[in-house]
Order: sequence, then C-alpha cells, then structure tokens
Amino acid sequence: SLAGRRGAGRPDAGALVCSCFDVGVRTIEAAVRSGACTTVEAVGAALRAGTNCGSCRPEIRRILDGARVAIPA
Repeated sequence: SLAGRRGAGRPDAGALVCSCFDVGVRTIEAAVRSGACTTVEAVGAALRAGTNCGSCRPEIRRILDGARVAIPA
C-alpha cells in the first residue's frame, strides 16, 4: 500500500524478492521450511517466484542455501 502498511488480512510477506509476482522473502522461507520447496524450480512451481524474468533466482537460491545451513543434516 502507499501508506507502507500491508493490506488488511494479508500476512507480512517480508522484503520483496520476486517483483514480477509480488513474492516476499518470508513467503519463500515458509515454503522452504515446510519442506515443500527444496529447489529454485520447486519454489517457482509453488509460488511462481523466479518463473518470469528470472532476476530473483539467485536470491531464491541464497534463501534455499541459508535454510540448508540453518537445518542440521
């Protein structure tokens, strides 16, 4: 929103990662934590992030790599 507040009823998606489809970092992190998304391609299939211009794909990869470090194997 123009006032800097998220829309009523919408969860805070965090900092924008994919501007083509308005997908935020928290949305991607939640999908990764759920186990549903383990690759950039899986994030794209689930959230559409990274499937248009592709400029956010490196950031999505960093989010995935960060999740792998945070969760001991």
